Amino acid sequence: MKHKLDLLENAIDSLREALEKYEDGEAKGLSSYKFAILHFSHFFELLFKHYVTQSHPLLIYKNPFSKKIEKENTIGLWEAVQFLKNEGMEISKDFNDDLIWIKKLRNDIEHFKFELNAMEVRQVLGRLIRATNEFNDEHGIIDVADYLGGVHLKIYNELGDEYEAKLANARILASEASDDDDGHYCDSCGESYVAAKKGGELHCQFCEEVTFLFECIHCHEDYREDEVRTWNDDHSPHIDYMCNYCYDTIMNM
Repeated sequence: MKHKLDLLENAIDSLREALEKYEDGEAKGLSSYKFAILHFSHFFELLFKHYVTQSHPLLIYKNPFSKKIEKENTIGLWEAVQFLKNEGMEISKDFNDDLIWIKKLRNDIEHFKFELNAMEVRQVLGRLIRATNEFNDEHGIIDVADYLGGVHLKIYNELGDEYEAKLANARILASEASDDDDGHYCDSCGESYVAAKKGGELHCQFCEEVTFLFECIHCHEDYREDEVRTWNDDHSPHIDYMCNYCYDTIMNM
């Protein structure tokens, strides 16, 4: 017997496997998540290659001018992403960052050691599904859900829809709970408008992480740790901080 799949069919087949392993992970523990990540990563790589073939099937090959095209290597995910950018299709920074995350984790699983966090896996996969749907809607390429059915479609929609619902609720809570009536970006989960500013801290209403803020001694605004520099630490334990903008402005005067 032969098992033959074209590029898109192969991508969807990997997605189905990923969704099944993800559901196993929910019921049986973290070990199944490892295989879910491997299959999800394969799905995204094949899906982006499929996007490229919509411009021309031969562009999937690194050397489309070869006389022995069937022996040529095909492009990878990042070459496909760059091709789409060159064609004017926007890949958001968040989408790109999540693709980097899943590819790195896939590589660590296959070649090195790795760590898995169930909440992080769920959040990133939910974001990737949401971003994939938005990308497909914007450019009218395919509707992934059309190729799924039964339990696969249920899990796929739950991952995307649950994430959307939780994200929307977190943004409302952040705005209501924040001292400045505004939601802020969270470094931990990578989402915007989900953290409430409370005194000198940001409390994420989505992933529940707390980020400490530091007041700039010059402009008196609050900043994250990676946005400030030590200005005066001669009188420990009190330390003064200055934001990068004020620091550079003063040093360049």
